[in-house]
Amino acid sequence: MQSEAKELRLSEGGGEQLEKRILDIVSASGEAGVLQRDIWHLLNIDSRRGSKLIKRLERMGLISREVIVHKGRKVYLLKPTPKLRQIPKLPSELDSIPCFYCPLLPACTGELSKILTCEKLNRWLLDSSMPPAAEG
Repeated sequence: MQSEAKELRLSEGGGEQLEKRILDIVSASGEAGVLQRDIWHLLNIDSRRGSKLIKRLERMGLISREVIVHKGRKVYLLKPTPKLRQIPKLPSELDSIPCFYCPLLPACTGELSKILTCEKLNRWLLDSSMPPAAEG
């Protein structure tokens, strides 16, 4: 329990960025995976610190470690798990909401006056509140 708390502190003290970079590398490697030692070289970190981060990510279920023999030596091969590969999908009903694709969205955050006066959003709200025209 005490060692887990140490690792959590490590992650909060700059380790968080390293974890993200490790996850990016492992994710990009796909099913082929990447050797653990190659990550140390890419990120210029020592194996002691890197191993702690890897074990944490493995416990979180984001990566898997597999012992393989590479050039006559036992090494770890890291692969992304399905949990890491999950890409959230929005329901198709949300595709029609103009805000999701609006390049001005960052300017709207936190300012109710901008949201209330948005021409695209008001047009969409008006159109979606009208009953569909009868065909015939």
